[in-house]
Amino acid sequence: MTTSDAVTVRFARVGDAPAASAILNHYIAESTSNFRTEPYEAEEWAAQFTANADRYPYLVAEAGGAVAGLAYASPWRPKQAYAWTAESTVYVSPGHLGLGIGSLLYGELLKRLEQQGFRSVMAQISQPNPGSEALHARFGFELLGSIRDAGYKHGGWVGVGIWQKLLAGLADPPEPTLPAER
Repeated sequence: MTTSDAVTVRFARVGDAPAASAILNHYIAESTSNFRTEPYEAEEWAAQFTANADRYPYLVAEAGGAVAGLAYASPWRPKQAYAWTAESTVYVSPGHLGLGIGSLLYGELLKRLEQQGFRSVMAQISQPNPGSEALHARFGFELLGSIRDAGYKHGGWVGVGIWQKLLAGLADPPEPTLPAER
């Protein structure tokens, strides 16, 4: 897939579930960037990955033989008319922040979603979250609006910004999106 300065981006495998869960669990425990309050079990993440990987790309970045970050897409909403819109997520392990891994992962994820025929990508970003907001703006996402006090975590109310990136235009009527290539 993609390699940059000893960092490789590849499709996630079920065996990556413990490392992916550890990264996600850091953000669940230490920040408001993930609204879960209970940690992921590796099996739970593996089941989510397995259930969605045929349609949505799940990617990991490997650095020094270890999973250093993950990016994936998921359904924006379950109703059929939303079939051309995906939601994107990216997390980088705390020990690999500031190395461009988030950008490397996001670039690959967005390229794949566009190739599959998705029309737009949504992101929900807790507020404030200047690092994530800057990453999304750099990739052409626009802030559409905010939901004030959307969740309660770590002793306080947290708002969420709703961001969107439009991808290539589609025919009218649109073609079905393609499966995630492996």
